[in-house]
Amino acid sequence: MIELKLRQILRQVKSDKPKIRYEALGKLYQYKNQDGLEIQVDVLKDMIKTAASKFPERVDRWDNPSFYLIEFVCDFPMREVVESLIQHFDGLDLHAKEQAIELLIMTESKEVFYFLEEKIINLMQTEDFIIPVRALSSYPVLMKGILDSSLEKLSSSHYKFMLYRLLLAFNSSGYELGYNKEVVLPFLLEDYHNEKQEYLKFDSEYSTKHAYSAWKDSYFILRNRMTLFIHLMEYYYTPAIGFELEEALNFQDPLIRTETLLVCISKNLPFKQSTLLECAEHIESAENIYWELKLRNLEHLYPITERKQLHLAKTRLFFTIINLPDQGNEQPFFPEDIQVIDKVEAENPLGELERYYLMRFKEQGDMYVGWAGGYAFEEDDDAANIKDVTYTDFVEFDSATIQEHKQAFFKKRRHYKSAHENTVYFESSPKLSKGAWFILAILISSWFRVVSSGFKDPLLPAIVITILGGAYCLYESVKNKKRKISIIGPTLVKQDGAKQYSSNFHDIKKIECNKRHILTYNMENELVFKFPLRWVRYELFHLAIKEHSAHLKSKIIIQSKN
Repeated sequence: MIELKLRQILRQVKSDKPKIRYEALGKLYQYKNQDGLEIQVDVLKDMIKTAASKFPERVDRWDNPSFYLIEFVCDFPMREVVESLIQHFDGLDLHAKEQAIELLIMTESKEVFYFLEEKIINLMQTEDFIIPVRALSSYPVLMKGILDSSLEKLSSSHYKFMLYRLLLAFNSSGYELGYNKEVVLPFLLEDYHNEKQEYLKFDSEYSTKHAYSAWKDSYFILRNRMTLFIHLMEYYYTPAIGFELEEALNFQDPLIRTETLLVCISKNLPFKQSTLLECAEHIESAENIYWELKLRNLEHLYPITERKQLHLAKTRLFFTIINLPDQGNEQPFFPEDIQVIDKVEAENPLGELERYYLMRFKEQGDMYVGWAGGYAFEEDDDAANIKDVTYTDFVEFDSATIQEHKQAFFKKRRHYKSAHENTVYFESSPKLSKGAWFILAILISSWFRVVSSGFKDPLLPAIVITILGGAYCLYESVKNKKRKISIIGPTLVKQDGAKQYSSNFHDIKKIECNKRHILTYNMENELVFKFPLRWVRYELFHLAIKEHSAHLKSKIIIQSKN
């Protein structure tokens, strides 16, 4: 049983020998990566309790059992896990606390949010805590509570940029525009001026190739800070900010110019149409400015009005390639001379036609094949909507004809489709019923009385209970193995003995849960099938449905468990 192995790990991570701790954490990592893992709640609670206890002195960065135990249990977002995390929160390692906070935010519970606000504010009194800005960004009331008590940390080199990102998320929520302007604005102007002076050292020599091939991370950090400050200027605008924006419109970095242009449009400030056209045509900013304008219902301002797919496909492939993981190359990937060569049409898993573009690009002197898509059909090649399947396998362009490249594309899609449709992403079977556990309890107590009496009590009753109880439990166990709920590819499957029921995700409208059953309905609100609640851990089932149906246009409505 996995529970016995995990309890052994809990003993081993407390060992005084680093080698034993290292091996135990390695086993834990292997279990974490197993799909469809189900763990008894008591074991998860014991893992949290252990994570909050004291460990031997660390010998290296890997030696942090508290963090890895919490990282493991956070894959099981059950009510009991949440309650245990709150109970033992103070004893956790700092990095374990950060992991726990991410899960606790997902509860969206007012009581949990009150708890988190206090804990996050207290943790910010240290200089090591990482604020979970992305996780907080959907909850303005919680963000405001944290900001109200921590704006003085804008002077902290550790918290400064995390707080600026939190301020941007809070302002973007619309809850309180220009929040605490009299406090934030002086910090914003001073910090922007400091970053601008650093940026100006690069501006005159800026080129896309320099940025991605030579300057790299040190420059990208500077760029991100500049765009962050400029975006905040939309909410903290003053005449002094206006002068800064006017200057930034002439900077060479296309992403900084794009961010500046968007703020100018938002504040009805003057700008040149040539600047808008340059941002729309540049391979770094073409897609960014299109989607930002669309988000603001200003798509009509986008100056490229025809064949947008072909234009944006180049930007999509460019960023796909430069963001590929480093494979030990001396030089980072930098695609040049990106061209659209041809196109194909293919069905997605929902049966909808999508368009994919066969691309050619140069990488370190060689020409390769890339694919960008799949683009929607609604407006022919002017529809920019994309379900991103953009990639390259670095196949040399001249190694085959265009027709052969297309054939290879469809062969890869068939292989992926077959693998996807046969992959089990979630599987759960019912455990022994309460009746079976009751019989086992009687069986154990019967033998306990016999042993306690020195085998003076009659053996026959215990033997009879053992035979009958064992037979019943064995029968139920065998029967349960033939009962399961699975997510196989894009399909929810119920198996009950020889009978099997299934429904593709795009045919499911909603999933409801009552005290005894889970019910699945189709688009006509007709019951497709139902199964007992005890067949699954509902929290994990809920999470799996959300994860594997997130791509659907019509989202499945799945009821949260009361």
